Amino acid sequence: MSIGIALAVGVAGYLIGSISFARLVGRFVAPEADLGTEELYWTEDKGFEVENVSATSIEQRKGPALGCLTGSFDILKATIPVLALHLAYPDLSYDVVYATTVVAGHNLPLYHSFKGGRGTATMLGGLLVLAPLSIPITIFLGYLIGLYVFKDVLLAHHAGWILLLPVYFAVLGDWDLALYGLAVNVLRWSVSVPELKQWWGYRRSGELQTREFHDAIEQTHIGYIHGKLRARGWLRYPYMRQDGT
Repeated sequence: MSIGIALAVGVAGYLIGSISFARLVGRFVAPEADLGTEELYWTEDKGFEVENVSATSIEQRKGPALGCLTGSFDILKATIPVLALHLAYPDLSYDVVYATTVVAGHNLPLYHSFKGGRGTATMLGGLLVLAPLSIPITIFLGYLIGLYVFKDVLLAHHAGWILLLPVYFAVLGDWDLALYGLAVNVLRWSVSVPELKQWWGYRRSGELQTREFHDAIEQTHIGYIHGKLRARGWLRYPYMRQDGT
């Protein structure tokens, strides 16, 4: 692999990743809105407030349709170039280099004072080409471990599959992708430190094991699967049984 080409691909990945489609879409559909925070409250004084600008920012202000549109753009800015590199250099890892740096650009965008999103959509966009089976397998295992071992819907949704990526690829012996898995974890959690502190505080206090929290989270895409499982009786909590559910 040529170092020069790899460097050029990496720079291109970062610069393209730095394009914030949330801001571009928001300029047309919500020009008056402040996209700088994402919020989830279950009581007046308890909740998460995170400084991110992503598809979720659009979803919270303009609904799931525009949120999905924004997320699709973020997926495509990874998928299309990764696919092109994969076809042009099938025996080299330029596609992995791009897939990593596009996440770096999305999370730490050069054009927006390094304030971006968490990189979920761009990770999915790269993996659709690099290892499509890794997506359903790690998401399924992440939810299984998060919900049934740790009993934490936020851990299951946000962390499980991402944390499992390097393990999944290491088990398969795909070491370039295992390094990719480690890199995207670093990029993900380095921009999520304030959110992690809030989560850890609420988890230690038991606030994430309350009816109010689960009722609120199930109204969002984060808790959609959790809500479906609980409605079918596949998840049960003592504090959710006060009305027979």
